[in-house]
Order: sequence, then C-alpha cells, then structure tokens
Amino acid sequence: MIARVIASIAAASVLLCTGARWALADELSCGTGSSCRAVALHPSPVAAPAGAHVVGRIDTALTDHGRTIMVSAWYPAAESGEPAPYVPATGPAAQAQIAARAAEWMHAPAAAAAMIGAQAAATEGAPVDGDRLPIVVVSPGMGTPRFILSGLAAELASRGYAVVAIDHTSESPAVELPDGRIILGTAPNPDTEYMRDQLAARTADMRLVLDRLVGLPIVGPHIDLDQVATLGHSYGGTAAVQLLGSDPRVRAAVSIDGPAGWAGVADAPTTDLPALLFDLTGEWTASWGPFRDERFDHVAMPGGGHYSASDLCALGGGADLCGTVPPDRAAAISRSAIVAWLDRLFRGGHEPRYSAPELHWQP
Repeated sequence: MIARVIASIAAASVLLCTGARWALADELSCGTGSSCRAVALHPSPVAAPAGAHVVGRIDTALTDHGRTIMVSAWYPAAESGEPAPYVPATGPAAQAQIAARAAEWMHAPAAAAAMIGAQAAATEGAPVDGDRLPIVVVSPGMGTPRFILSGLAAELASRGYAVVAIDHTSESPAVELPDGRIILGTAPNPDTEYMRDQLAARTADMRLVLDRLVGLPIVGPHIDLDQVATLGHSYGGTAAVQLLGSDPRVRAAVSIDGPAGWAGVADAPTTDLPALLFDLTGEWTASWGPFRDERFDHVAMPGGGHYSASDLCALGGGADLCGTVPPDRAAAISRSAIVAWLDRLFRGGHEPRYSAPELHWQP
C-alpha cells in the first residue's frame, strides 16, 4: 500500500502548479504571508471530537541545525472561541496551494475543495485546561500533511491528551513557514536509499519535538514528560515504533496501518514496551513478527482502507483509499480504540479493550 501511494504521489505531482506561480498569488493577496489572517469560514465535514473537553490548537515552528519543521499542538482548552483553520496557513492563496497539492498527492484531488476555508474542531490559541497532560507525538503518512490527522488529534485532545503533529519538511506536500514562505516537498519514491533517509529525517523530527516539549507555546508547561507516546500513520507508524525502540523517553507507540520495519532500511525494533498496530489493510502484519508478547496489541478493521483513520475519507477520498466502512463510523471506531488503548496505559484504566462489530482483536 505505501509503495502504491508513493507511485500515486509521484504521478500526481506533475499535475500541480509551480511553486513560483502559487507564491505570486499569495504575495498579491497577502503581502508577506505572516501579516495575513488565517481563513476558517465553514465547518469541516470531518466528524467532531466526542470527548468532554473543548479543544485548543497552536501552530509553531521548531528549528535545529538549519532544519525547520512546523507542528500543530492540540490540547484540552479552558474555553472555546474563534476556530483555527483546518489547513494551517494564512490567507486564501496559501490555503489553496497547500490543500490542492496535498489532495493531489493523496490521490484525492476533489478533497481540496472541502479543505479550503474549513474550520478545525479547535480554538486557535485558547488557554489550556488541565496539567500533567499525557503527550502523543504524531507523524503522518508518507507524503501527507500533518492536518490530515486533525480529527484524531482533536479527539485525543478532547479526552485530555496533548498532541503534537509534525509536517516533515521536504516530504510533506507543502507547508507554510512563519515568514510566509511555502516549502514544496519532493514526491516520494520507494527507493531504499530514499526510504532510509526519510526514516532518519522523521525520527530526527520526532526527537526534536521531544527535546522541545516544555518550550511549546501555551501547552508546553502542562505536559507530563513521563507519559509520552508516539503515533503514526503508514510510514509514520514505522517511525513511531522505531523511536519506541530507540528513545527511552517514549513509553508506548501506535501504528496505524504501518510496518514495524522496512526491508533494507530498518528491522522491527526489539522492545518490551507496549505497542498497538491498528491494522486497516493487512498488508504489514508480517513485519510485526517480533511483537508477540502481552505488551503488543493488534486490532484489524476488515473493510477499512489505508486512510480510514485519517480525515481524507470524510473530505472526499474514494473507496480505493477508504474501504467500505462509512467515514464517520471509521473515524469513531479508530479514535475510540486508540484512546481506550492509551487510557489503559497512562490512566490506569482496567476496562476491556474497545470493541465494535467492525473490529477484530488478535489473540
């Protein structure tokens, strides 16, 4: 599935407008970009979070050794107010560029129209509600933007978690920096050297987030550094579990339809820490062979598609990407299962694993 998605991204990338043309449009409408207001005009079709808390979001840049990444921090908020834009960008042209490129790379071009001008289920810059929040560091799938996991991030925040989602610069389709520049990614390919480089870049980005957690604006002082999980979709899931095996700050990992290792790149790590594979396509089960003790959980959702736990299905992804489970139902199941699994680890929950007719927990 990852290889097929990479091939789709490579084919779609040649259809997009050049960065120079888009940059000109953004300059004409917004000047430098940093002085523009974000655009959030209408509700998103992505299902709203179901937790007890309203949600806040703050977008910020992290820089280390000349590399800058953009992240979105989601958290339980003390009050609601003006919603953040679904696409984290300033000005309509920037949103249009990023949404169009992301939708093309994900092989669902019609989804761009639902993204542009949509509101996130979060208040921009709201004060935090709570302290010592468990933290989940999120890596999206290969060639996908951080905002495509907004629904899951908002759900976790509504349940009392802090979540930091990363745009992996140069691999993400397009991302806006604080100075208004839009950095366009290079279309991924399944070459072993490329996959090795991107895994190294992804894990380095996640470590940078871990290094800077307490300094994050608004939410940083409220994070519990003893309760850290990584979560990723597709190749982001690979990065999440690889970091679990190598960074002692990480206490658990969730992989959404991703392999534990990649042939010629990295073997599945050896660890006795808890990991969850939320399996949507069955393509990567064999790569999880070393994870077979009581600390490993494997749940499958037959009928799901590779993007079923993301927002793409609600935004207009087709059955080839989203399977046959209706988008809102797939979102509710995946979110509930992941939150319940994390709650058992970080909050001492003793409830049975989340169950639904569509889910099959492996023994």
